[in-house]
Amino acid sequence: MQIYINKIFSKSWQPFAIIAILGLLLYSQTLFFDWTYLDDNTLILNSEFFLNKLSNVFQSFGTDVFHALDQSASYYRPVLTISFIFDYQMGGINPLIYHFTNIILHLLSACLVFVFLKKLKYKRDVSFLWSLVFLSHPVLTQAVAWVPGRNDSLLTVFILSAFICLINFLRRSRIKYFVAHLLFFAMAIFTKETALFVLPLFIFYGYFFNSDTNNNKKKQIFIGWTLVLSLWFILRQLALGGSVFANIGEMIKSVLFNLLAIVQLVGKIIFPFNLSVLPTIQDTSFIYGISAFIFLILLFLFKKNKRWRYILFGLFWFLLFLLPSFICPNLDMMSSDFIEHRLYLPIIGFFIILIELNPIKNWRLSSIYYGFILVALGIFCFLTFTHSVNFSDRLSFWQNAAQNSPHYPLARRNLGAMHYLDGNMNLAEEEFKEALKLNPAEEMAHNNLGLIYSYQNKYEQAEKEYLKEIEINPFYGNVYYNLGLLYYKKGQIDEAEQLWKKTLGINRANLDALSGLANLYRHKKDYEKMTIYLNEISNRTLPEPR
Repeated sequence: MQIYINKIFSKSWQPFAIIAILGLLLYSQTLFFDWTYLDDNTLILNSEFFLNKLSNVFQSFGTDVFHALDQSASYYRPVLTISFIFDYQMGGINPLIYHFTNIILHLLSACLVFVFLKKLKYKRDVSFLWSLVFLSHPVLTQAVAWVPGRNDSLLTVFILSAFICLINFLRRSRIKYFVAHLLFFAMAIFTKETALFVLPLFIFYGYFFNSDTNNNKKKQIFIGWTLVLSLWFILRQLALGGSVFANIGEMIKSVLFNLLAIVQLVGKIIFPFNLSVLPTIQDTSFIYGISAFIFLILLFLFKKNKRWRYILFGLFWFLLFLLPSFICPNLDMMSSDFIEHRLYLPIIGFFIILIELNPIKNWRLSSIYYGFILVALGIFCFLTFTHSVNFSDRLSFWQNAAQNSPHYPLARRNLGAMHYLDGNMNLAEEEFKEALKLNPAEEMAHNNLGLIYSYQNKYEQAEKEYLKEIEINPFYGNVYYNLGLLYYKKGQIDEAEQLWKKTLGINRANLDALSGLANLYRHKKDYEKMTIYLNEISNRTLPEPR
């Protein structure tokens, strides 16, 4: 076995070539996947007005990632938006180019895992095998097969690059590594706020792995971090206003409330057999997680001469990057999901723990070690390939979500929405009603029922549903538009006018409301007001279809 491993490293480029070839084969089918309508419809399909202009690369630093124009703006991720802008320039809204970018990012992440583990002074063969585990692990499928999942692969690319450059700078003191470190760190925090938690890891590494770093170099690094953080904070404030940080107490409370999810997620790392596109604590088994913790305890007990700095580094890496994803605005298990792609970056720390707890003393000469890893790789590739299919289109995605999280009202509501889009009104109505049984205050469910009844010309029932939605969800602009459209059909023009203006008061970018008002004023022969709304529409005119 060792002979074959040595052949892989006969040339420096061969490990990277193997990673690229295996990854392309494993995820090639995702190139032909469609949209899932979980965030990708908002980030891409509904954002063509922004993505079609290359000049908006700079504007991305001044807006919420969902282009929210109201108090809901809270996600500042300009690098993610920029990646979509570049994809749009090459393929419009053709999903193939977006999926191709996701695959490339995953291959790059796996290569960086290999380099990073070597920088931590693990042997090349160990680093290579675990980079293959990262490449093929089924729990990371969502980050590749689901287009918005690239937020975590992008973050991983920049975090690992920043760490590798920091290690090089601490060891060699070359200014190019310092500049590159700050650049990648900046790219990371402009990708996702979770990147802020890498700072304690930088410090931990510097103290326990490079304790001889001189004070001048430490000052230089801290000043660099301060400048990058200041720039991020200022631009984020300008983009989102006061929506920068939630109440610290509420954040801690939210993390503690969702801690049980760690057991389930660890179970999915060791035994990835209960995967879901939209898992919840309530509908996910704890059996695999408990078994995984027993397995880890046994490894810990059998391992002698533990290298505590590595184990703690891996543990802190895992927890610091995972726990922020447990922050939810609503402390309700029915409203919390724990999407598996959130393990994408944290899993690297977990791998470090597993490497350190390996009970085989002479792993280099042990075919058992290599055999176990290779068998695991084969199983992982099979599971990843089959699990990927659940992301192939919107109906497959939401059917899997509803099947695996039957008590999650969001899953039932959105499955209903997919049936509605496909013209299956009876199935859609059943799912919306099921969502409301699970949660009578489920947002958008009443609105969607109103759409069905309006389509069926049951205007009285539709009106009741729209009014219920407004009572539950008063800041949802679309429901005012839909109710206004209903009134417009019934000849209640003044009521429609007020409701469409209400829609624009919530979201000025609502093209339906703009078009509705322009048409309304045309019929009223108020051409001055009509022109105002037509001009707003023209400012958001999309390019010709490709």
